[in-house]
Amino acid sequence: MPSTDPLVSIIICVYNAGPYLRPAVKSVLDQTYRNLDVIIVDDGSTDGCVGTISDLLLDGRVRLFSQANATKPVALNRAIERVRGEYYAIQDADDVSQPTRIEKQVEAMEGNRQLAAVFCGNELIIDRRHLAPTFATKSQDECRRDIEAFRMPAHDPTGMFRMSAVGQLRFKPELKVAETFDYILRIGERHPMIVVGESLYSYRILRSSLTRRDPSWRQAFVVDALSQACARRGLDYAKVFPLGPDNRRRSRNSVLDNNIASYFINSVLDQRSIGARSGALLTGLDCARMHPLDLHYYKALVYALAPAALLARLRPDVRRDGQFVGTNARLESS
Repeated sequence: MPSTDPLVSIIICVYNAGPYLRPAVKSVLDQTYRNLDVIIVDDGSTDGCVGTISDLLLDGRVRLFSQANATKPVALNRAIERVRGEYYAIQDADDVSQPTRIEKQVEAMEGNRQLAAVFCGNELIIDRRHLAPTFATKSQDECRRDIEAFRMPAHDPTGMFRMSAVGQLRFKPELKVAETFDYILRIGERHPMIVVGESLYSYRILRSSLTRRDPSWRQAFVVDALSQACARRGLDYAKVFPLGPDNRRRSRNSVLDNNIASYFINSVLDQRSIGARSGALLTGLDCARMHPLDLHYYKALVYALAPAALLARLRPDVRRDGQFVGTNARLESS
């Protein structure tokens, strides 16, 4: 890459990431885009994970900062204060970025100077298996409609942000979960954003996640973020969300795993949009296997098998010409 390429800061906040930190950091350093400023904030880890990247810290592009445990939003804010790049991207400490992620997001940013954020599609990593890719392109208008409907356009750690547009914004320390959901809603209310139509990020789901062990704890922060968003827009939260954040009744399993079945459905729709019926079928089966006795987890399989005409009736986001529009489910980071 020529030296005239804009500098991109990549923020990695770490708290007890165990064996996953090294592949996360390495995936950033191995990007095809080389003009990087990697900011790692160790938020009081006690498992020795930072020691596993001691050799990677010798890369001149990496800066490490350590602090007593103060929660992720505090660590994110500390990192933002140290950003040197024209753009900054988030990388969760247990996830993996595909090699061309930063290159393709910078290309999108440089192609439209009005954009404040560029996201991308992602896949899941569950028990070492790579599953359920999503890769639907979203335009500025589609992203704006998502924000208006209190949805993130894509999974939050896939975001790249333009510092000149968002540099003054900070994550809210009181939101120990849903901090990036709130952050992206606030950006989307002010600025345009898009989603690059490729799966460029691998999001690891750990069964030991605190937010899955205690969904009521997570839910309280989501309600707080949505209540603040309603207040900014002059809306009454109780009227907008009469049944809670999802405005619908969900099975216990769906509550515990943060409605991951909805993500699998979107992956099925994305794969069917390019004619990948076998991939869609495998994704539907993977979802059903998660909870074989819960009918909610069979919906992705139904969408994988349904004729196009039936899907058009089942899903309002299916185009009339039979092509399917995938919309990323919201998966709050843990």
